[in-house]
Amino acid sequence: MAILSIAFKSLFNRKLSFFITLFAIAISVALLLGVQTLNAETKNSFMKSISGTDLIIGSRGASSQLLLSSVFHIGTSTNTVKYKTYQEIAKLAAVKWAVPISLGDSHRGYTVMATELDFFTHYSYADKQHLSVQHGEMSDDMYAVVIGADVAKKLNYRIGDRIVITHGRGEIDGHTHDQIPYFVSAILQASFTAIDQTLIISLEAMEAMHSDPDEHFGAMPNEISTAPQVKAKEQADPSDYHHASSHTDDLHDHHHQDTLEQRVARLLQLKPENINAIFVGLTSRQALLGVQNYVNNYSAEPLTAIIPGVALQELWQFFSIAEVALNVVSAFVVLVGLLGMLSIILMSLNERRREMAILRSVGARPIHVFGLIIGEAAFVCLAGIILGIALLYLLLITLQAPLANYYGFYLAINPLTFNDYLILLTILFSALIIALLPASLIYNYSLSDGMTIKF
Repeated sequence: MAILSIAFKSLFNRKLSFFITLFAIAISVALLLGVQTLNAETKNSFMKSISGTDLIIGSRGASSQLLLSSVFHIGTSTNTVKYKTYQEIAKLAAVKWAVPISLGDSHRGYTVMATELDFFTHYSYADKQHLSVQHGEMSDDMYAVVIGADVAKKLNYRIGDRIVITHGRGEIDGHTHDQIPYFVSAILQASFTAIDQTLIISLEAMEAMHSDPDEHFGAMPNEISTAPQVKAKEQADPSDYHHASSHTDDLHDHHHQDTLEQRVARLLQLKPENINAIFVGLTSRQALLGVQNYVNNYSAEPLTAIIPGVALQELWQFFSIAEVALNVVSAFVVLVGLLGMLSIILMSLNERRREMAILRSVGARPIHVFGLIIGEAAFVCLAGIILGIALLYLLLITLQAPLANYYGFYLAINPLTFNDYLILLTILFSALIIALLPASLIYNYSLSDGMTIKF
């Protein structure tokens, strides 16, 4: 206990070097654990982007491209699947549900996805959590749009706001279709997936927009009644045209008034010829490989069916190099911190010869002097580790809200894992190993050498 007391007093006698070493170790520990936490949470968020979907079907091509475009809305999806193919696959006995997905348009830089209302029933993320509405309500209106939490927050949209969609991904190059506006019917709760930065519209509305790129619908009111779809509707119910003209006057008090182009599109009831992907849920897991094989060998057109979980694992392998690089850099930062501790101890040895010689002269054994240096190193490292953990959690708490609000990335704050404790023990053990060098030098200093004054 006397040696420990002396060690503490000796350390606080050299406050500057002690605190420099302490903060160097603390920062390196916080960085190393922070990288581990970031890697774990990124992978966790990545793997939980889609859940409960057994297969994703798209045009023949790389599984990673299909996954990135359909789930993460990254990149352009130029290949398409016939809508008729979706209908045929949905009829398979082993298919419990199937939802079509169409991409390619945008709104002020955000992805626009066209699908059916069943998407909100069947799509899930994390541990089979379904999307939930924060404001408004789901609507089966052709021109209703459901927007993600990030879109609503960053563009300051409210229920009932009218928006227009841009053809293509770009905000400038794409053609904005002012004649076919949409109204916001629902704002989703944050899911911390790509859906947060997505606007979801109906397939019919997207097809109407693509079928009228030059806004010709509004220029042909006289030809409306000649369309086969319209004639069939008039025979079924002559009041449909009048209903379409004022369809949304009383729609949840949104005061959304159809344009002429929208009224025409409602009457035509256009269906897409092509879509980009199909999300499929099966009746049983046993049917998975059979349906996948059937789709991959589909005779009508070349298709690819991927299992989301497997494709996510394969895609994550592409990031493994960056993960290893970050871990290596973090390990070297910790090593630099420990070497800094070593250099400070070594530089202080010459000043401390007299201190050690006095200790030896009053009865301290060489092993006590040896233990004093090891004890100081252990104390500094342990204090640095504790401070580093505190800095880590302070950093996590500080960054949690900004990351969620501005980048849609939820950084969970969890207790240290078993792997983290192993890392910390390794750092402490490494500090003790490094301290053996100055401790052995002190151990071998003779009493006469320590009492000699050197200039």
